[in-house]
Amino acid sequence: MENLNINQMISEMEEIINHIPEVISSKVIVGDSNDLEEIHVLASNQRNAKQIARDIQSALTAKFDIKIDHKIISVAQINFKQEVENEFRLKIHSIGYSVSGNMAQIKVVLQKGDELIEGLAQGMNSKNNVYRMVANATLECIHSLMGMNSTFIVEDIEQMQLAKRNVIVTAISLITHHEEELMVGSAVVRKDEYETIVRATLDAINRRIVRFGN
Repeated sequence: MENLNINQMISEMEEIINHIPEVISSKVIVGDSNDLEEIHVLASNQRNAKQIARDIQSALTAKFDIKIDHKIISVAQINFKQEVENEFRLKIHSIGYSVSGNMAQIKVVLQKGDELIEGLAQGMNSKNNVYRMVANATLECIHSLMGMNSTFIVEDIEQMQLAKRNVIVTAISLITHHEEELMVGSAVVRKDEYETIVRATLDAINRRIVRFGN
């Protein structure tokens, strides 16, 4: 593996993995010694995660003639076809907002069990843009937890009145090499609009993410 161009090797590995049935996207991580350290995979829930991991092992071994430890393969699954009891529930730990000149930074920290996941977003300090940054920071937490980049994208955020209550609606796209799926979430504004945006964003994607595991 040391004689190969590392970036090219990673690209080829990810391309092979992405063609395995039910795989949506993947990310291969190598260490300083150019050894494989982690393989993160996003897949649909139409096949067993262990079977997907075994297929990845077999495909990479056949192509690159290297031994793959199944423990480095992490498969996150998305529920496309059915509603199931969702074990992937995140809680809001904290939301930070800071301003420097015309620029603002949003820091969202989510909690999954005892684990804290942090997401950051920064940009111009306008009201609409800050709303979008709150949603983006929330999605950064999800991407960090999944080991993926830009799988979910903020399409739109709207605040409206429903039954004489203020409600925030978020539109989030799931981008895969198979398709683009639009998901919508909502939450009633209680006290804090930023917290409501986080809740609406999680509402949009929580029903699609069903399980993480090695």
